[in-house]
Amino acid sequence: MKPSQVLVVETPSGTAEDIQGLLSSCAITDVAVAKESEALNRLRRGEFYAVLFHEDAPMDGRGLLVTAKRETPNTPVIVIVEGTDPGRCAEWTAAGAFECLVKPVDPPSLLAAMQRALTRSQLCAAGSVKSTRSRQRSGEWSFAEMVGDSEAMQEVYYSITKVAQSDANICLYGESGTGKELIARAIHDSGRRQGRPFVILDCAAIPEGLMESEMFGHVRGAFTSAVGDRVGVFQLADTGTLFLDEVAELPVPLQAKLLRVIQNREFRRVGSSHPVRVDVRILAATNKDLPDLVKRGQFREDLFYRLDVISITVPPLRKRKEDIPLLLEHFVEQFNRNSEKQIRGISARTQRLLLKYDWPGNVRELQNCIERAGVMADEDIIDIGDLRQVLHPVAQAAAQTEGGAGLRDMEHTLIQDTLRQTRGNKTAAAALLGISLRGLHYKLKRLEAKMPRENT
Repeated sequence: MKPSQVLVVETPSGTAEDIQGLLSSCAITDVAVAKESEALNRLRRGEFYAVLFHEDAPMDGRGLLVTAKRETPNTPVIVIVEGTDPGRCAEWTAAGAFECLVKPVDPPSLLAAMQRALTRSQLCAAGSVKSTRSRQRSGEWSFAEMVGDSEAMQEVYYSITKVAQSDANICLYGESGTGKELIARAIHDSGRRQGRPFVILDCAAIPEGLMESEMFGHVRGAFTSAVGDRVGVFQLADTGTLFLDEVAELPVPLQAKLLRVIQNREFRRVGSSHPVRVDVRILAATNKDLPDLVKRGQFREDLFYRLDVISITVPPLRKRKEDIPLLLEHFVEQFNRNSEKQIRGISARTQRLLLKYDWPGNVRELQNCIERAGVMADEDIIDIGDLRQVLHPVAQAAAQTEGGAGLRDMEHTLIQDTLRQTRGNKTAAAALLGISLRGLHYKLKRLEAKMPRENT
């Protein structure tokens, strides 16, 4: 039987009919409505591409979501909630919801969310994308470490599925820490060259004098320290993929040599007159604007057109904050796999705080934050007090949103949590907070002076 598009779960408040009407107004007419018990049975049979329900579902909503994600992890679940508290949606997303919409839901928002869910579900059905939970369990490279169900990441997943089977060279654009290497690996492992070599060359990490040898290899005696033959990354990547990370850092003279290899599919090792033929697909990545560098004469225009046959832009984390709860869950599980400590999760107030920060270091910074917090945590739940080293910039971001009182509240919470940990020892607390003892006394006096006035 051909799957229907959407399943709407009946709720005590009778909102299912309203939701069905909204979907119909969005031209989504292939919609079924079912009671909870029937809905779960039909989900198990794979009859639907997406599920949508109001949070007042009979199993308290949360139980229905957990069961649906366990039984059919590839079926996106959209939840509609009451109220305007952004933390509610964050909690639903952390529990596994694909998206969370706040009533009253306008048709354009619902249509956009449903289109993303249906696209995701169809890609999963085709085997191109795994659900977040199955990715975390599988340990495979293909999409394995790419976590996120936001619209921005859906576009990235779609681009990967479109370009993977081609041999065209691709340029990945994005800020540091956004996961460009993961996307390059996903393209390689999803395409015709999977199982073949995937070789990485960090163009920013190799001194200019050694770069040619690193790229093409050398023969014994080619220069003073060449005591033996060396194979370069092009030869190592033969029949596979070469990932040129930070390609904008490649010196101009070597840009010309790279261009010749791409055009002729052959090169000569340093000190040798014999050409070596290779079949290599090139994936390049940069955090800079290559077209602008071309205009300024810092990057060869002909090489740019050879590398940027297809371009993929990787979104920064601040542009896909709805993925943060999924990433937090992923990094906690990752921490537990690599540590003797077992962290059960992150407190709701801490998640709300982390959602306010713009994460200039992107996913890499968030991962580092959770690793440090996991090490510092005294309990099995990461709380605000475990984020001492990152709380200052996070709190600043929150203060811009909520005003100065939000920052004072967080500072007060941090100081109190630290004093509890040190059992009231202010000298030890000051050391943990990275401030002087005098500075701690000043902050305590200031907070004690201001808090009563704010409560009157």
